[in-house]
This record gives sequence, structure tokens and C-alpha cells, in this order.
Amino acid sequence: MFRTIVVLLLLAALPAVAQQVTPAAESAATLSLEDVTRQLLDTHPALAAIDRQIAAARLRLGLAAALPDPTVTASYMGSAAPFKTMAMDPSSYRGITAMQMLPLGGKRELRRSLAAVDVKSGEADALAVRRRLKAAAAADYYDYYYATRALEVTAKDKARLEQMVSTTEARYSVGKAMQADVLRAQLEVSMLLQRQAALEEQRASAVGRLNLLMGRSVDAPLAPPSEVLCPALPPLPALVAQAGANDAGLQKNQVMLERNTLAIASAHKDYIPDLSVGYMFQQRSGMADMYGMTFSLNIPVFYKSKQRQAEAAARIDLEATRRDRDARKLELAYDLRQMHAMASTAGKMLDLYDKAILPQAELALESAQSSYSTGGGDFTSTLASFTSILGYQIDYLRQVADYMTALARIEAYTGDLANDAPAANEAQPATEAKQ
Repeated sequence: MFRTIVVLLLLAALPAVAQQVTPAAESAATLSLEDVTRQLLDTHPALAAIDRQIAAARLRLGLAAALPDPTVTASYMGSAAPFKTMAMDPSSYRGITAMQMLPLGGKRELRRSLAAVDVKSGEADALAVRRRLKAAAAADYYDYYYATRALEVTAKDKARLEQMVSTTEARYSVGKAMQADVLRAQLEVSMLLQRQAALEEQRASAVGRLNLLMGRSVDAPLAPPSEVLCPALPPLPALVAQAGANDAGLQKNQVMLERNTLAIASAHKDYIPDLSVGYMFQQRSGMADMYGMTFSLNIPVFYKSKQRQAEAAARIDLEATRRDRDARKLELAYDLRQMHAMASTAGKMLDLYDKAILPQAELALESAQSSYSTGGGDFTSTLASFTSILGYQIDYLRQVADYMTALARIEAYTGDLANDAPAANEAQPATEAKQ
């Protein structure tokens, strides 16, 4: 009995234990760009709208090739009273006629092909919207990453500066430092707090934009950003080739070329008459019933003002689409060159910071602090070393964000570059931001 009571008490305590563990687990989680992108693609209303448009276009495939609705006509001839015939009069009757129009020359198949191209056009639009939103999400995410990591660096360096202030105040109390040194150190702390406030504002803005893209409340909390690995930048010719094959704008141009070609063929098909077939039944008073069929063709006698003009307009549309495609290629080459130059510059700066500037600045600061804390050294040079390394660390993080944002914008044209990225052990971690 005692064991049973103990087991029941433990089971009752489990939910409370779980509630205590869950927040800790959540606080340890991080937010990756993949998490943001996944939720964005699942919840963004623009994507939901275009997906439904594509679904509607697919449903129109069957409608495009469907036959026109048949017509049924009721008629009579003879008496002034409706549907009353005159006895023994062969010209007096009441009857019903059913008629079906049959498009000739493969027009139905051509209309279905045009509807299928509309589906492709919608899919190209959806791809363009997805890539645009992913690039926007990446830019906001890396702003969030920059502000968060910069705040961490600032907090760490603030502790260093406060230690320097304490050392300066101690030296001033025994007459080994000037009051101006104390005031300058305190001023530097105030300036650091000002920078911290600006970074917190940037972080809050980035959080709001990310939440908006993910369909959440703008002030909802976000987990800290994940560590960033900076992949290698592919060469520009490879990016141009990949964009030529994968760019959503060029794909849309290609679809429109196909559609305009089909529109020319459709306009040409309209020169071919359509056949209408009818079956009739006539009932005559006092005489035998009559049955018959009718066949009719529309004659395109106004082809100069209708079919010919429609075909000419379709040819002009085709040429306009070709010009749009050529313009897109030029625009694409320019944008890729610009994004590649931005990424290349940021990559070179990262390499310079990582291999030279930050290690040298850290050594200079440690040397100056060590000398100053033991009574030697110059306060001005020590403070200058501190402000320099803080600026370098913040600039390093900004270069990381700019580099990754440029890559994300390149992917909006080329598609996923993941297959071209180096292995994880070859990629450079960004944040140990040489903190």
C-alpha cells in the first residue's frame, strides 16, 4: 500500500517537473535561418494566395478543353395560340431542336495547352515570391544576428572598461593618475551605454520584422540566433550560369514566350470555321411526326478586322516578351555582379579581421591593460586600445551580416547555393567574433 501511494505521488509530480524543465530547454534553444524560412513558407499569406491561384488555374485545365454548352430550342408554326398546330396542315408543327457546336482544327487541345502554360506562369510567380521573401527574411535575420552578437560583445567589453575605470580611480586616489583620466574613463562608459541602447533598438526592429514575416505578433520573443558559418563565395561566372538556368524571372519570360507562341497558333486557328450539329423533332396534327438534322458553319468573312488583327497582336506580344527576356538577362548580370562585389569585399574584410586586425588589437589591449594595472603604461594609449578593439569587433560582426545577406540576395537569382558551399569543417565560424 505504501509503495502504491509513493508511485501515485511521483506521477502527480511529473507535470510540475516537466513545467519546470521546459522553460530551461526553450531558453537553451537557438533560432536558425532555416527555422525562420520554414515558418515563413508555411504561414505567409502572399504564398497562400498564390498557391490557391495555381490550384484554380489547374482546375481550369479541364474547362479550357470543354465543349461549348449545347442549345435546345422549342418552336411551333401555325396557330396564333402558342404551341397549337393546325390540323392537316403540313406546314404547321410544334417541335424541339438540340444543337451542339464542335470546334474544328484542334482548337480545344490548343486552349488546354494555353491553360497549362498559365499554370506554369503561376508556378514561376510563386517561385519568385518565395525567393523574394526568403531573401528579405535572410536580411532581417542577419540584422538580428548582428545586433544580438554586438550586444554580447558590448557587454563583455563594458566589463573590461569598468575594470579600467576602477583601476584609474584607485590610481587617482593615491595620486598616480589625473582626474581627467577618471572623467574620460567614465565618459567612455557612458558612450558605451549609448551604443548599447542603439544596438538594442536595432535588435528590437529586426525582431519585429522577423515576427511579421513569420506571421507572429511583432513583439513576440525570439530565441538567440544560431552560430553562423560563412561559406565560400562561388566565382561570378558560375553564379551567372546558375542564375541563367534557375532565375524565376527568366523562367517566367520563357513561359510567356511559350504562351505567346501558342496565342499566335490560336489566332491562326480562328480562321478555321466551327461546325454546329443539330437534331430536330417536329410533331404535326393529324400527320406523321418528322425528324431531321442540321449542319452549320460560321464563315470568317471579317477576318481582316478580327483574326488577322488578333494574330498580328499576338506576334507583337511575342516580340515584346523576347525584349523583356533580353532586358532581364542584362539586369540579372548587373545585379549578380553588384551582389558578388559586395560579398567579395565583405569576405576579404572578414579574412583581414580574422587573421590580422583582431588578434593584433587583442594583444595590444592585453599588453596595455597589464602595464596600466601594474602602475606603468599610459592611460590614453590604454583607452585607445580598448575603443579600437571594440570598434573592430562590431565591424567584424557587421561584415559577417553583410556577407551572408549578399549571399542570400544572390540565391534569390540562382537558387540554393548549399551544394556549392564548403564542408562544415571548411566553413569559417563567424561569431567567435573574435569576442
